[in-house]
Amino acid sequence: MGRQRGTTRRRLNPRLPAPADALLAAAAVVVLLAWPYIQLGGALPIGAWHADAPLADLLALAFFPLAALTLWRGPLPPGTVGYAVMLGAGVAGAMATTDSGAGLHELVRKPLFSGLIYGIGLAAFVARTAHLALVRRTMLAAVAVCASISLTTSVGRIVAGDALWFHAIEGLTNNHKTLAVALAPALPLLWGWPAPRGEARWQRGVVALAGIALAASLSRTAWIGAVLAATYFIFVGGRPLAARRGLVPILLVLGLWAATYLPLHLPYRSITQIDALRSRRSIDLRSWGLFVAHPLVGASPGASVRTVVPTFPHYRVNGVDAHGVVQKVGAEYGLIGLCGYGAFVLVLGRRVRARHRDGNGRWPAFVALHSNLLLSTEAFSQTHWVVLGVVLGLTAREEGQA
Repeated sequence: MGRQRGTTRRRLNPRLPAPADALLAAAAVVVLLAWPYIQLGGALPIGAWHADAPLADLLALAFFPLAALTLWRGPLPPGTVGYAVMLGAGVAGAMATTDSGAGLHELVRKPLFSGLIYGIGLAAFVARTAHLALVRRTMLAAVAVCASISLTTSVGRIVAGDALWFHAIEGLTNNHKTLAVALAPALPLLWGWPAPRGEARWQRGVVALAGIALAASLSRTAWIGAVLAATYFIFVGGRPLAARRGLVPILLVLGLWAATYLPLHLPYRSITQIDALRSRRSIDLRSWGLFVAHPLVGASPGASVRTVVPTFPHYRVNGVDAHGVVQKVGAEYGLIGLCGYGAFVLVLGRRVRARHRDGNGRWPAFVALHSNLLLSTEAFSQTHWVVLGVVLGLTAREEGQA
């Protein structure tokens, strides 16, 4: 990548060599098609070690050389320093535990892999590829397929009278709501992504189908992200609703409160929803306990899943990851890691927001991505990072053309 500021478009954002571009484009097609499915992958026993990875992560390894080249040539991508601070806190936390190997493995496999491969490698590919139309069409196809799967399974679940509980989709995901959470940020990105006139109707139609799938999924996390993103496309008085000062933060707070506590205030109290609320409280109590015990650098990456809580009723959440990026990073990377991650998101957010204009989908997608993280387990998952990588790549691409 170019080092000088006032250089030409080609030097600021050079195109990839054609053979490499074609190979990476093929990898990107598979990654995008497999992006919503965390259990679509392979597993291989290697002695006592059970190696497994989603298909998207396996194919995304093709972006490693581009990520390494981007870091080597410099300058560092925005947000790298903050993210490195979080990773450093993770290393310190892992080395302070008796099972440092598990913590270091988690650190490399999740946050380091996601940040390097998707946040840098995929983003650099999107910024420099000559096959951007293929990226858009593949994402459109991926959303159409995922929305169809989600809607079909939701209809079956609702007809069976089990609308409020989560269900696995064999071979794709252990919780049908992860599909909705993956879809929510992709919808504003596609809605605001310019397409030829003949394709624009299909693009809007797929987004509408996915919106129906979100509604049927009953994923409150996905609903919040989708509603916040929609405020950037609903115009009243000639300007988007999101332009009203404080509206988006207010909607976010109300959405978080409703998603968490509304079941307690409804005339008809669903046992399923009350049970889910109690489970979330147990998970949050475990995260708080880990943070208090290791406030600076956390209890080690992956500690949320490895920690065993022996007391009733909290032991039922053993093996369940922290639900929320603040709880996840705070418990496992401590206050230092939380500050580093916060700086990382702030720097990226300012960068994407600086290029926002009405009708564009990158900033609404960024808002949906990070509102999702406040209630979900997607902080270091492909379902979050693939769309984030595309958003960052499109932003860098526009910066290179300016």
